[in-house]
Amino acid sequence: MRLKLAYIAVIAGILGLWATQNQALAAGGEAQDATGTASTLDITFKLYAGGVSFGQAAMTARIENGTYKASSRLETQGIVNRFWQSKIETASYGKIENGRVEPANYDSFSTRRTGSRQEVTVKFDANGPVQMIANPAYNDLVPVSDYDRRRSLDPLSSVLFLVTSTAADEAKPCAVTAPVFDGRRRYDIVFSFARRANVTMDNGIYKGPALVCEVEYKQVAGHLQRIVERGGKMPKISAWVASVASPTDPNRRYMIPLRLWSETEFGLITVVASDVRIDGTLLKSN
Repeated sequence: MRLKLAYIAVIAGILGLWATQNQALAAGGEAQDATGTASTLDITFKLYAGGVSFGQAAMTARIENGTYKASSRLETQGIVNRFWQSKIETASYGKIENGRVEPANYDSFSTRRTGSRQEVTVKFDANGPVQMIANPAYNDLVPVSDYDRRRSLDPLSSVLFLVTSTAADEAKPCAVTAPVFDGRRRYDIVFSFARRANVTMDNGIYKGPALVCEVEYKQVAGHLQRIVERGGKMPKISAWVASVASPTDPNRRYMIPLRLWSETEFGLITVVASDVRIDGTLLKSN
């Protein structure tokens, strides 16, 4: 049971990366970081394993005058807390201008069922991470070279990059890679295009055109995820993603993850958007 829940936790964490590129990362449309009017994005997700709810994740971000501030929270709920309980809170800020996302600081605070706590701070300059502070210090830290860390993003800034990327371009929608450094490991989250579809969310928050994307986790350096360490392979993740214009600025678009799912040896793990607000306005069906 512990192994199963640990496995689910890893996959849910990767899925929650939405919820919860190189050269400082081109971010799609030219108007994504326009100065002037502030833009906000708030998304709440529900997490399911085998159809049973076991947690919730949420992210909020504000973009204004070429800068951004974002925060996220993931917390397990229900019966899963008897075996594996976790709460993870993160915050990040930095620059988002000229089509580039450039973090300055990332903080992560997590607590487990045992009461153990972990705090991590990663500081960045224009070339990538320059300092990592962990409290308590990691006792199993595997060094990540400056080369591998170069131009990488923290997990939360990578989410902001992905949701502000306008599907790369019409010729290659979903063709986006986010290089991530979380303090212990360096990995890529790779999106690729599968097809276009008209989708209907069971919870009624959206009905209309969407991209169906495939998502892969690719370890680059540092501490291995437990699944990889034990010789396993990360399962592929699929996602419904909708391109949605800001209600206050039609030139600004967000790539909204509506549903993400992964077939695993322990069953289907799903992350479903339950509430989406852009500039304070509820998401509307196209």
